[in-house]
Amino acid sequence: MRYIILARSLSVALTASTVLALPAMAQTNGAGVTLASTPPAPAAAPAKAAAPAAPEGYRLGPDDEVKVAVYGQPDLSVTTRVKADGTIRLAMLGAVDVRGKTTAELADAIAAGYSNGGYLERPSVNVEVSQFVSRFVTVLGNVPQAGNYPLDRPYTVAAMLARAGGANATGANAVILTPADGSGPVRISLAEMNAGASRRLVPGDILFVPPAEKIYVYGQVQGPGAFNFVPGQTFRQALALAGGPTLAGSTKRIKVRRGGKEVENLTLDDAVQPEDVLVIREKLF
Repeated sequence: MRYIILARSLSVALTASTVLALPAMAQTNGAGVTLASTPPAPAAAPAKAAAPAAPEGYRLGPDDEVKVAVYGQPDLSVTTRVKADGTIRLAMLGAVDVRGKTTAELADAIAAGYSNGGYLERPSVNVEVSQFVSRFVTVLGNVPQAGNYPLDRPYTVAAMLARAGGANATGANAVILTPADGSGPVRISLAEMNAGASRRLVPGDILFVPPAEKIYVYGQVQGPGAFNFVPGQTFRQALALAGGPTLAGSTKRIKVRRGGKEVENLTLDDAVQPEDVLVIREKLF
């Protein structure tokens, strides 16, 4: 009998200690009445990362494709292309003018339309550009990837040329920019980054990389031929491209033809001009 009583006492003690260890699951109101409480709500799921928005300052135009999302209203969300007249059609709002607007401005305009029309109360609208079409620059000529490139962010001449793969082995170290404003072509040396190469592009600009201009080295040289012209290059550097003079060649007796005429009093340290012809003559023994 004593063993049974002792076992019952131990069971009661364990039960009491378990109850004391549990967190309180009830609350009382001001009148002292015990109120049942519900378990704590599960932690809210982390918000999904927003999809990338159009670059700041990008202005919508015809043929751009936009994705309009009205939160909580899937029937009003749509992916559509901007028409030639600069509008898109949305449920209940009809034609909405988007030409020249940023995605943020368009989202505000759509939200205002639904709110002011009495369709929705404080609507939350997001607009993304899924395809950039209306604002582009054309890159042509001696580049690996010629074509039309969207101005989906600010681009300089050098940055856009880099996006097209840069000038290839047959391309010049320069680019011809034909501005969209019709002001006439401009030749830009890519070696002068602080000059035209850092010029900001606008929609409709055309970049053309011409074939590399040549210089020609003949006579008593190891490897005569044509070589790509590089701004600032000297005749000495041009001679090095041809492998240097032969044993019979004289670096003091050079001949330069420019524009079909022979130019006098030039040395190897003078600057080369495009299409110059350098001839290394034989030594006089």
